[in-house]
Amino acid sequence: MDLVRVDFALIPEDPLFRSVIDASQAITDEYYYNENIIDDDRFPPHLSLHICTVPGDAIRQLSDALRALVADTGLPDISPVGVQESNGGYVMANVDRTAELMTLHEEVLELAANARKGVDGDKYGSSYIRDAFEPHISLAKVDRHDLRNAARIGRESFGACLTARARSLDLCDIGARSERWDVLASLPAASH
Repeated sequence: MDLVRVDFALIPEDPLFRSVIDASQAITDEYYYNENIIDDDRFPPHLSLHICTVPGDAIRQLSDALRALVADTGLPDISPVGVQESNGGYVMANVDRTAELMTLHEEVLELAANARKGVDGDKYGSSYIRDAFEPHISLAKVDRHDLRNAARIGRESFGACLTARARSLDLCDIGARSERWDVLASLPAASH
């Protein structure tokens, strides 16, 4: 079975999109070895709703189901609540667990579970679901000795935590080690 590791990712509109890039670049200016550089193209700012592996032949059906979901429910706003340090050397902008965001998370979990039938014994393919889901947007990954200062730089560069609409819900092939960002389907939010 050909498996694809996918990310169900909300892409924010500006000014949040640009704030994330600016903060990541500011951290990278100080810590050139940043392992998680966020930019306009290669790894755009995003909030991962769910990451798992799915059969490659389920991608088309999954994309169609996501298209219907976005058409029916729309996309939630993304409300950052602050920049902080996290485990593993990550600097991230934490995001408020709004009812709309959590509803979309649940819907995506079910679509992923349906696509994963027969893959393995783990229905969702990840332990970061429901109560364990911590919505965030990654800014950088640095050595743990540099984490405190990198988070400070991130906070200063990020600026005010402004709520933004989600521009799209993207289904992306991220590779086995999150080494790429190949968009398989991009489902834009309804016009506002």
